[in-house]
Amino acid sequence: MPANWFERFYNFLANMGLVLRDDPPKIIDMTDRIWGDAVDGLALSIRELPRDDEGRVTGISVVIRNAGPEPRTLDGPLASRYQVEGASLSAYGRKVADSSPPARPAPVTLGPSGANEAELPIATTHEIRSRGDYRLSVSLSVSDRAMLRSNELHVRA
Repeated sequence: MPANWFERFYNFLANMGLVLRDDPPKIIDMTDRIWGDAVDGLALSIRELPRDDEGRVTGISVVIRNAGPEPRTLDGPLASRYQVEGASLSAYGRKVADSSPPARPAPVTLGPSGANEAELPIATTHEIRSRGDYRLSVSLSVSDRAMLRSNELHVRA
């Protein structure tokens, strides 16, 4: 029991930025992903995260991929710039969106064939609690003239 307590406490300190932890690099699962149309060498893919409860949606995984031969640098953070379409924001989602201070731009560089993943907790930020079918997609503006759109995801709540 003490080892479990220590691990949780150490993880808490690491999440607060008070200690450094050597986390293994995150591996993005690219198998069986369906991609939206590529724009300027970039493409988006979404899929549902595993559910804890069969009747309750948890969230979605959003991956942006550089399919071009040159590195691409995008203004970040990307997760806060993704626009979920197909479900309206919940009261909580609107409150978070309205009260969040503007994030400091942290550039995200994707090398050739590089990818970046974000997990969006749409179960709390969007109105998908009612039983039914939802057709979700995600978009991201990458420049004044380029808008990425993901594949369409069918989710049953």
